[in-house]
Amino acid sequence: MCGLENTSAVGGLAFVLLCACLSAFAQSGAESAHGLVGLRPLPRTAALDHGHNHGGSWAGTPTYDEQKGNYPFVAEHLDVVKGWMDGDFKTRRLFFEFYWGLSEARDVLDPEKNLLIRTIREWEEKGGEIEHILICREYRLAIQRGHKEAQPGPFPEDTRILFPEDVDNIRKLFRDAHAKGLLRRDDYKLVQMVEHPSFFADDPRAHPIIAKMEGVAYECHQFNRHWPLETGWSKPEPVVRGARWTLDQGKEYIFYFGPILWKPSAQYYPFIERDWLQTFWKAGLPKHHPKMHYYLNLFPHDTGRGRPAGPETDPHSNLGFTKWLIEEIKFGGAR
Repeated sequence: MCGLENTSAVGGLAFVLLCACLSAFAQSGAESAHGLVGLRPLPRTAALDHGHNHGGSWAGTPTYDEQKGNYPFVAEHLDVVKGWMDGDFKTRRLFFEFYWGLSEARDVLDPEKNLLIRTIREWEEKGGEIEHILICREYRLAIQRGHKEAQPGPFPEDTRILFPEDVDNIRKLFRDAHAKGLLRRDDYKLVQMVEHPSFFADDPRAHPIIAKMEGVAYECHQFNRHWPLETGWSKPEPVVRGARWTLDQGKEYIFYFGPILWKPSAQYYPFIERDWLQTFWKAGLPKHHPKMHYYLNLFPHDTGRGRPAGPETDPHSNLGFTKWLIEEIKFGGAR
């Protein structure tokens, strides 16, 4: 009798373990079928952001703080968030932008004084987990905004691309900071934020630098030289070429989309933001790939200042757009 009981117990245990393995395999397969969806929620609160002026004053613009409780689906399923851990978002995974080369003081190689190390440390102390650091030499805009010490990268075709030694210095900073107990880890994912949609892929001179990074991030706006989509800076063919080349190298690619139009722009029509994404997908931009990520850069630029932040049930709001994108990328379409 005892033997039969033991056999039954062993068999039951084996069944439980098999179910656990199959469940883990299924979850792994589901996770690997697509990349991440991220959001830059701006303005976060009136106190934090209404004093900003970028593409027009942000005073009085709709905030995400006002939408508390109004985005349960996005809160549950968003993968990565930028710059705000006080919202309803369940994720603790963060991304942020960082500009290298603005001044020697910012780029000092002492980990206890370096701004990048301090930025990571501050988010980790709040319980955040750094997923991606979108990094570049923001020379062109920095010079216009008064950063007189700013220096470009090695290529005039895309001055955002870092020097090889920049990457080496940053990696050493990570190791030194971790050894001193300043950071949780000794390395982080560096994603080269580029200005040109395909130079980094087309020109072999840039390849050794991209090889030092974990990936590439391309900003696609619905404003300025990016307009119109068919002939502007972000026309689909070079964007798709750059993305596919990046993925072929085994690197991660972030399509950093926004800011986006709103009324009273003469170019606006309902769901123009979705239309642009669908145009890119039809042109061959990978939609479901484990290293192809979609991050929304929805800050209130120009006419975009009037776009409502939420609720997610409003399909024309920023959170409604985010909900739609999550459904498209992670669930195969609207639920």
